Amino acid sequence: MSTGIDTRISPALHEATVRELDGYDEETAQYVAPVAEAFSDAYITLGKLHDAKEAASKNQAWTEAQRVLLVAKEADRQQARLCKKFDCVHTSLKKQVDHMDQQLSQPLKEKAGLGSLNGEVRAYAKALSREDRTKMVEQAFEAKDIDTLHALFGAQHFLSGFIPEEHAFYVRRFHEMQNPALVKRLTVTRAAMRAVEERAPLLFPQIDKVLGMRRDKVKVLEKQNEDALAALKFGS
Repeated sequence: MSTGIDTRISPALHEATVRELDGYDEETAQYVAPVAEAFSDAYITLGKLHDAKEAASKNQAWTEAQRVLLVAKEADRQQARLCKKFDCVHTSLKKQVDHMDQQLSQPLKEKAGLGSLNGEVRAYAKALSREDRTKMVEQAFEAKDIDTLHALFGAQHFLSGFIPEEHAFYVRRFHEMQNPALVKRLTVTRAAMRAVEERAPLLFPQIDKVLGMRRDKVKVLEKQNEDALAALKFGS
């Protein structure tokens, strides 16, 4: 069940924003479910902190400073918990992205059973001008000519007249052509990782909003409260 809208909280932290990520659909939703859950947790928690602040404001026995300090104590606990959750989610996403990047960049192996054809294809490509060689590769990709692509990129780059960067680019492109589902998963996972990096830090100003003041001012109140409590212990 989707979390309702709370106008007190930044919409950027709502779990529904995960559905707007590049590459998100019914097939890829499972891969970013932990991200949606983390945002939902943060959104709901902020709502509860706002509720706690409103409840505290109704207690006339407390001063405004006391209300802030009481809510800040719980806010600190929840902030630490949520930061840990976002860190864990981000670490997991990064590992997945790195693994998929590695899969899509692994060297190609020359296709067996073609006799001397592999070498002949590479020799032909190497003899072409760079422009014609590029045209040859593009035509092979367009036609999904796997044999030719394997011949060109299943051996060292110089055998076909490519520079290392070109060779690596085309190897990656070949893997992407052969693994559209993996590319789709990588796209949404990478987008989710960026979303965590960009939006998780919003947690801090959102908690300041709950407290009604910046955290440095809350720290001043906490220090004043500690000093006052220490002064009361003079007779102990």
